[in-house]
Amino acid sequence: MKHLFTFFAILSAFTFYGQDHFCSKAKRASAARTITHQQRTSALLPQISHELKYDVKFVHLNLNVERTTKFISGGVKTIATVTASALDTFACLLYKNHAIDSIRFNGLLTAFTRKDSMVKVAPVTPLANGQSFTVTIYYQGIPPVGGSAIGSGFSTGTSGSWGNQATWSLSESLVAYHWWPCKQIITDKIDSSWVYITTDSLNMAGSNGLLKNVVTVGSKKRFEWKSKYPIAYYLISVAVAKYKEYKLYAHPQYLPNDSILIQNFIYDNAINNGSFISTQKAQLNKMPQVLEFQSKMYGMYPFYKEKYGHCMAPFGGGMEHQTMTSLGFFDYYIDAHELGHHWWGDNVTCKSWGDIWINEGFASYTEHLCAQYLDPGNFQPNLNSAHTSVMSQPGGSIFFTGADTLDANRIFDSRLTYDKGGAIINTLRFVTNNDSLWFNTLRSFQNAYKNSTASASDFMNYYQTQTGINSTQFFNQWYYGQGYPTFTVKYNTVGNTCFIKSTQSTSVPSSVPLFITPMEYKITRSGAPDTTVRVTHSNTTEFYSFNLTGTVTGVVCDPNNWVINKVVGPTLDGTLVGLSETINEVISINIGPNPTRNYLKINNSIANGKLEVFEMGGKKVLQLNLTKEMNVDFSGFCDGVYILKFTDNQGLEKYTHKIIKE
Repeated sequence: MKHLFTFFAILSAFTFYGQDHFCSKAKRASAARTITHQQRTSALLPQISHELKYDVKFVHLNLNVERTTKFISGGVKTIATVTASALDTFACLLYKNHAIDSIRFNGLLTAFTRKDSMVKVAPVTPLANGQSFTVTIYYQGIPPVGGSAIGSGFSTGTSGSWGNQATWSLSESLVAYHWWPCKQIITDKIDSSWVYITTDSLNMAGSNGLLKNVVTVGSKKRFEWKSKYPIAYYLISVAVAKYKEYKLYAHPQYLPNDSILIQNFIYDNAINNGSFISTQKAQLNKMPQVLEFQSKMYGMYPFYKEKYGHCMAPFGGGMEHQTMTSLGFFDYYIDAHELGHHWWGDNVTCKSWGDIWINEGFASYTEHLCAQYLDPGNFQPNLNSAHTSVMSQPGGSIFFTGADTLDANRIFDSRLTYDKGGAIINTLRFVTNNDSLWFNTLRSFQNAYKNSTASASDFMNYYQTQTGINSTQFFNQWYYGQGYPTFTVKYNTVGNTCFIKSTQSTSVPSSVPLFITPMEYKITRSGAPDTTVRVTHSNTTEFYSFNLTGTVTGVVCDPNNWVINKVVGPTLDGTLVGLSETINEVISINIGPNPTRNYLKINNSIANGKLEVFEMGGKKVLQLNLTKEMNVDFSGFCDGVYILKFTDNQGLEKYTHKIIKE
């Protein structure tokens, strides 16, 4: 979900990482303003209640909604299966101010009890494990103000830009019960759903899935939406206004003979008077390309048998309601972010609100990805702004647990959940150092966890299994740990050799004393092309040397912004003439040929040390004792880039070198 406060931001093509992230600011502000302790307690009750031992298979919302009022009435049918050994009480949540007209259990009128917002129904006899049952709750009332991530769980408002009235839902994270009776357990996805909305004939109603029918009911119309895909409770939605439909079609590579409908419900007067066409149509028309691109990167759009779409509503930002995002206006990066959620958040949903990184981190990373390939002029500025946001404070971890999972300020923290969350995924791609492997891993993760939920540790373990790269160190540093590194860099040239000395400090050394990470240095030259070298920073101070032609004119640390970091320098230091100033020695190492196909010949001045060979992802593939002259057999290695690390007999790293095997 993304948020931006002012409509005038749509006039800019740029994303706004310098401020709070689009969808974070209002989430935190509104929730902090409106969620009382009682509401939070009510929202938590179902998660600790033994009566919730059932698996929801189907829900049918059949409701009356108008664009001018929050009043809601109708019925919600739930079909579920018992998961406990026996179930003597069915329980769900419905906000306490709603009047319940009646409840039918397996078709029979049944007594019920209420405590706060908890509704309980006792069947005549306990239900056995595996037994299916149906509960239909008929109710009416006015949902409360506030409580959702952005605004209220159910709202009525008027667009300040177009003057349209609309009523819409927004249930993230814990307020679906504000407007419909439900089981608010994120790990229990509803297998399929229908949403029927009866409203004034001037209105249209948007929701999840396919619009199967529009039925005249007296002077009103009933919009019948049906979805066969599993869905998390907070992603079920409704939006009602005087809309007109604007259709687009995407043609992903996986559907050579078919297309995906992008179904947009636009304020009618925005289309009639040309406002939409003049201000936002160009942004919306880019969505087929974005959907096709994201399908290429992450795998086929998960809900391709139904649709993707948007419903306009007067709030500042977007919410990734499954198959039909709700949003206030169209902006390239908001649109890309919300569509990205349909893989990360909708198809694969966070296992708990403490795992929100699965949703918002990857949706934010999706923005960077779309910028890189579809809007390259904004790619580096966006990364820079995200990194600057993260480093605006020294500490802060993406990881959180306990009471913080009910704190919207923590769940939707712009700096940590969005900016750092997205940036470290970009860094993990850098660590992987193999885009084919990286994107295959993301696609296979989507397939493995589709229609389900996943935690950050699930992703970490899956990534490690798929890539063969031990990811524990990375996650300890960047996900669980706090802070960022600063590199103080000096360089010098002697003849054809460029020496680089890089010393790392960290912003929260008590959390992460050293970020062990790959790092790139761009060496600019006159008389020869610039070159970028990749090394591993695994000690506080690292010394590197590179034999180059031409004249070195400068050094740039992390030129492609792969890593969240600050840099002091690089500065030219004429005293830097060896790889270890501290022990006052100059190390002589000759390595060749490079690239190599078979054997690598090494002459070196280090005695009684060892040579380690690493794949670029960090996996050690060879270790040998050093001799002054040695031949290393690379013939059995796969083609690619390898790092040679030389250490002395004290275990101190003395030299690293990159070798290409072809």
